[in-house]
Amino acid sequence: MKRLYISITILVFIALLSAGSVFAIKKGNERLKELVSLTQQAYTSGGDTKKALGELEDFWDGYYLMLSYLSAEQTMADMHRTVKKLPDLYDTGSDDFLAELNSISDWAQLLYDTQFPDLSSIF
Repeated sequence: MKRLYISITILVFIALLSAGSVFAIKKGNERLKELVSLTQQAYTSGGDTKKALGELEDFWDGYYLMLSYLSAEQTMADMHRTVKKLPDLYDTGSDDFLAELNSISDWAQLLYDTQFPDLSSIF
């Protein structure tokens, strides 16, 4: 009977951990998309893009660290590379700046979709 209780406890712990990680990714993605949107608005309206970009980078550094414990996706590496090259794109006035910001939002959604548990990912 002890084994049954221990097994149930382990399964409940795994389920809670999985649900918690999906929730953390969802909340982190919402904040990331919000910061991307603020950076886009600052860029297009002539606002303080450097400040918005700094906030985006600061958030990404912490979020990337948390994500690295939860997932080992190539998408994260692509996102990290893109976030780190944004300041250079902005400083050079590259036309790719807005496109790269959009790609971060798209990758964030892809990352969430791949982490969300569903039957197709099990079978």
